[in-house]
Amino acid sequence: MSHSEARMPVGSASAKVTVNHLAKKAKALRTTQLTEFLERTGCAITDVYRGSSSWTTILRRAELMPSPAAPTPGESDLLKRMHCFLHADDTERARAYRRLMQDDARPYGDLGNREQTFARMLFFNFWDKAGGFTTYDDGLRSLRQQHAVRSELRQLLTHVLQRSTNRDATPLTGPQAHIPLSLHCAYNRSEILAALGVARIGGQMPGFFAQGVLWDSANKTDALLITLNKRERDFSPTVRYKDYAVSPTQFHWESQNSTAAASPTGQRYQKHVEQGSHVLLFVRDNKDTASGKAQPWTLLGPATYSKHNGSKPMAITWCLEYPLPDTMWKSPQTTV
Repeated sequence: MSHSEARMPVGSASAKVTVNHLAKKAKALRTTQLTEFLERTGCAITDVYRGSSSWTTILRRAELMPSPAAPTPGESDLLKRMHCFLHADDTERARAYRRLMQDDARPYGDLGNREQTFARMLFFNFWDKAGGFTTYDDGLRSLRQQHAVRSELRQLLTHVLQRSTNRDATPLTGPQAHIPLSLHCAYNRSEILAALGVARIGGQMPGFFAQGVLWDSANKTDALLITLNKRERDFSPTVRYKDYAVSPTQFHWESQNSTAAASPTGQRYQKHVEQGSHVLLFVRDNKDTASGKAQPWTLLGPATYSKHNGSKPMAITWCLEYPLPDTMWKSPQTTV
């Protein structure tokens, strides 16, 4: 499977590109527009968001920031999270995030249920440990003072969406239609937990969640977050499970070592259809991207239990409701 960062025609990041180098280019062009800068310089968007850099950081270094040029309190931390939106390449999500970044954005309490979910996804993308806020409105209201942050995110989302091949993605349907996730789109941990309603202020925080499996009791859904290439430096031998696509419609997955076939969790996996629960598969190639950021997962969609072998771990074959696109399918026991 090619991760969304690789799917987008934005080039590749270079270790030789520095903020000073990019600032000199921006100053020479006299542009404050991200897309214009990338098109005229041939730089990749991942060059701009390498390390702790951002478009605003580059503009400040180039002395191109409009008045008032001084950063507002908290701006630096928010700009460091801007890379968390690079994979938002589907129309519904990008437009929802952009609406929340407008000067006249509606308060959280005035939004519909689906818009509130997108607002929580955006909130936890910025503050994966809640940022000290006690309500979503408090966090979103604080962004109203962050003019540079909001301008940059609007530009970033517009650029990513314009170059996306995944704009008209298919949303989840049926009993999961209220969850604003779309097939074969990429989502990070904060977005997944927020979309499922698991992440919430006063409860589970994405920044403290490290598991690869999640039981969402409210939606009666098992979310499986799968990393295909498990390098020794990132995964201990006990959790380097064998996960791979068997065919465009079948996926081989190993459960946690503690999951026995006869356990409540093992039984739920096997009997989820008759028990009325659901399974969603999320897959990524590697733990990190080439630019050193956490790689998001691609939603493969709903899956149905087919068979399993063994116990602790269980080697389960899942049948995908939607076949893998040709661009994602390769061959058995390789990345999908």
